[in-house]
Amino acid sequence: MQFAGIVPPVVTPLGEDEKVDEDALRSVVRYLLRSGVHGIFVLGSTGEFAHLSDDEKKRTIETVLSEVDGKVPVLVGVTEMGTRRSIFWAKEAQRLGASGVVAAPPFYYPLTEAEIENHYRSLASDCELPILLYHIPSTTKVRFSLTLIERLAEMPNIVGIKDSTGDLPFVFALIDRMRERNFLVFQGHDVLLAPTLLYGAHGGINALANLTPSWFVSLYKAAKRGEVILAVSWQRKINELTHLLEAMTFLPALKMALHLKGLIRPFVSAPFAPFPENRKEELLSALKSIGAI
Repeated sequence: MQFAGIVPPVVTPLGEDEKVDEDALRSVVRYLLRSGVHGIFVLGSTGEFAHLSDDEKKRTIETVLSEVDGKVPVLVGVTEMGTRRSIFWAKEAQRLGASGVVAAPPFYYPLTEAEIENHYRSLASDCELPILLYHIPSTTKVRFSLTLIERLAEMPNIVGIKDSTGDLPFVFALIDRMRERNFLVFQGHDVLLAPTLLYGAHGGINALANLTPSWFVSLYKAAKRGEVILAVSWQRKINELTHLLEAMTFLPALKMALHLKGLIRPFVSAPFAPFPENRKEELLSALKSIGAI
């Protein structure tokens, strides 16, 4: 399957016991598919992958794959603190039927660029699925150089990148360098989606596409048609929603918004604090005022 378009990093609905709520997860996936998304990314940052047990990760992958049932590509996050662990999850994703995997570099220990490169080369050698690099220095404290990305792109199954740096000049430079290659660039920073698509990126992997997927799909279609004014108008709506949730604690606020939309319960994984009950009406009113609910 070709990867392009809007690929939401799907939330992982939880019960109070932090077990995956499979019924709610299926509901979210059905909502995203009805809204015209082009793929689903499971076990990304928005999916709270770093807090889930191995059993819950596997259940999440299986549930999403079952509900999608081949309608769109399913990408699985395989970010771990060690190379062997990432390879294990890449092989598990392949065994379960995923279309590709997404991998940020190992975190916790400081790593040299050579060690990061060796990590990805080992992953690519042991994984038959297409791989998207995940560039998110705000959480991994690792920043990729353009030359590192170019070297990794020489591996036949390293097919693209999700860039969540928020650094638009860097992404533009990356698109310029990779223009002659079949290397995919996805924007992971919601507020930069329109300019990146208009400059030549292939899609977006955006957290708020869980809540308003049709906005993101509409922006993508407008950008691909070259309708700049329309794409920017959708970007302004997305930016307003982004600023609203970022003014709160983002992930608990997103889950509460999805709860208010009737899709999930608002539980988050520890140590995240739940969204405060005394701000629920404020959030609901704000979401209604911008047409997000």
